[in-house]
Amino acid sequence: MIRKQTMTSLLCLLLALSASAQGSREQVDLVLIDGTTAIFSSEGFSSVREAAVDNSCQAVLRKILYDGVEGFNGGEAIVTSGQQTNIWLKNFFTGKFPAYKSYVGGVELLGGFNTSPQGEIHCRTHVLIEFDKLINMCRSQGLMEDAGSRPLEQRTLQPRQNVQKPKRSF
Repeated sequence: MIRKQTMTSLLCLLLALSASAQGSREQVDLVLIDGTTAIFSSEGFSSVREAAVDNSCQAVLRKILYDGVEGFNGGEAIVTSGQQTNIWLKNFFTGKFPAYKSYVGGVELLGGFNTSPQGEIHCRTHVLIEFDKLINMCRSQGLMEDAGSRPLEQRTLQPRQNVQKPKRSF
């Protein structure tokens, strides 16, 4: 009986650790805010190099839309309502021409590609996001319940100077 409880406890612990590791794979950090654009550092994983770069762009947008990023929008998510029912948002990352790509202004590959312990291709990137355009679209789609409660300038860090914007490098 004790053996069964120990095994069950161990299995639950492993599942919890596995779930937290999945969430920690998408490391997204704010690098710079300049006018209506922001640069984020991110990691991407996939079985194909170009898909790993796309995955890093999607990770940035998922994080700023649903979870928030420290130093950007007060660390709060942009999407605050309508997430379950909005058709535009449901198709944001899918299809032949996914909507998320229109908000990515550039991608810079940092270093090269390497292989993760799980055998996937891994890359680290700087992703330029046209956040003003994204926020305006989210507002028009009714996804921001408290839109405009505080100006964006009060919810973000002051921009650093003399940082070059990334360009696609793959």
